[in-house]
Amino acid sequence: MIKLLHIDASDSYRSLLAAIAPAGAFTVTASHAGVAEAIGDHRGLSGCDMVILSGAAADQAGAGIAALKAAAPTKPIVILAERLSLDSLGASFEAGAMGYLVKSISHDALFESLMLVILGEKVFPAQLADLLIEKTPHDLDPGLAERRRALTAKELEVMQYVKLGYSNKQIARTLGIADITVRLHINNAFRKMNVKNRIQGALWMIEHEAELSARKTMPRAG
Repeated sequence: MIKLLHIDASDSYRSLLAAIAPAGAFTVTASHAGVAEAIGDHRGLSGCDMVILSGAAADQAGAGIAALKAAAPTKPIVILAERLSLDSLGASFEAGAMGYLVKSISHDALFESLMLVILGEKVFPAQLADLLIEKTPHDLDPGLAERRRALTAKELEVMQYVKLGYSNKQIARTLGIADITVRLHINNAFRKMNVKNRIQGALWMIEHEAELSARKTMPRAG
């Protein structure tokens, strides 16, 4: 039985959370109107398996997630936003969220997404794919091709792990380099990509994956 702690100024979503899964899969053990109230519920926070943050607070979740992670570092946090906001999505993952979903998600998809989070996976809203599909070459600014070419092989390698959700420490261990070197590669890549955070960087990598793969397979000039 997976125990959920639900945070939302309105309790209308609590009944849905209790009903999305097969009997015995999920239970909402505590429900609070705000983050501060949830943090004050030491027993509820320590006893849950996952924190669901929804409603108006989810649209500005960065500070709330940081506070929850400070109080309960190991508890996975999933945001259920009213609508997709790239700024909110980026801030949520930067603060430590494991999932960012939109309330319009189907019940089956919500259940599957929460199960993935329990298994240690990060989940993103399906609307992100729509945003990427809608982009065309006409949306790209003139300097983009130059920035792609300017990325070094090591920066691309590090950013591949950023795209997969690895932390700086995990990347450093995987590649056998220092944390500060990882940060340097990421900062340089962000500047060349013209992005502000890891989520935007990951989306940039996904959007240009085909071209980057082709670049890696191109024969080197003799």
